[in-house]
Amino acid sequence: MNGVDLSRFEFDYDTTWHAFFLDADLNVYSRYGGRDEESSDGRLSKDSLLTTMREVLAVHERRQRRDAIPPTPLEADARDGAGPHVDLQPSLGTRTTPEEIPLLKSNHQGCVHCHQVREYRLLQSYYGKTFSREELFVYPLPENLGIRFDRRHGHKIERVAPHSPAANAGLLVGDIVTRLGDVPIHSEQDVRWSLHRMPSTAQPFMNVERNATGSAPDQTIRVQLRLNGAWRETELGWRKSLRSVPLPMGFLAYDLGREERRSEMLPEDRLFIKVVSIRGPGLAASLGLEKGDFITALEGRRDDRSFEDFKSDLLRRYHPGDRVHITVLRKNREIELEGPFPDWHTTDTSVP
Repeated sequence: MNGVDLSRFEFDYDTTWHAFFLDADLNVYSRYGGRDEESSDGRLSKDSLLTTMREVLAVHERRQRRDAIPPTPLEADARDGAGPHVDLQPSLGTRTTPEEIPLLKSNHQGCVHCHQVREYRLLQSYYGKTFSREELFVYPLPENLGIRFDRRHGHKIERVAPHSPAANAGLLVGDIVTRLGDVPIHSEQDVRWSLHRMPSTAQPFMNVERNATGSAPDQTIRVQLRLNGAWRETELGWRKSLRSVPLPMGFLAYDLGREERRSEMLPEDRLFIKVVSIRGPGLAASLGLEKGDFITALEGRRDDRSFEDFKSDLLRRYHPGDRVHITVLRKNREIELEGPFPDWHTTDTSVP
């Protein structure tokens, strides 16, 4: 990422693989890529990539034909303002590079990896006193709106969850999303990028192409999504940047493997996170955790998951000051611990 213009090439820096579709002037038509906690490539497919490629080529050819013919005065008026850019994704403004992030510039040498851009941005936000919990939940999933896309197509709706914002807006199975807010849509990642740029209070408009019945032409439908609650929130445990979130855990721990569980005679299908050291202020001090404790439940949830997933659960559930309840196994006896979720804090100024 050294020297890359982040105002143009913005994407999910934790992701596995990503592509941009550009014209010769580096205007962006579409983004393709993305992942989730289940799989590094489960949201990608050859068929959906080909869908995006075909659509982008068609848009590019249409723009070329349009630009080759001088517009009439009426067309010129229609193109004024945002009109000429309706087929392009919006620009993010002034050019900026990773090396312009002050903490990265001061503390990092050599190659800048994608996840490091994300991590230094989190740290810089904390030290710049602009950090908010909302910054944790980037590139929300379409499932958060009640939409599951056909993975073979990319942005055709395969399922609409009942009573979801998508269902309440009247979206139907088979609808093809073509625009969300000010972003033209040619892939699922375009949808996620559009959602990424929206505030939690957004009530965006979405355009879809709907197959008509019989011989009638397809319809373009415009709906408004009424979003509320925690629609941005997604699982964070898979993200490498999770290690740079300014959450003072105050302890080191790991989730027990199968062999250690057997030696300790502990079940394999339940949460067991072993606390190996206590260090400094933070969540451990708030709760009264001790070295050697086994964390066995968070708010009564006991299903087995990794320490990273446990940390993600904390971040998704709590705000600073909220009361945290965990269960620990201490000296062969389960006890309940309670304490406030700590304020955001970190002493890190660099990223490995």
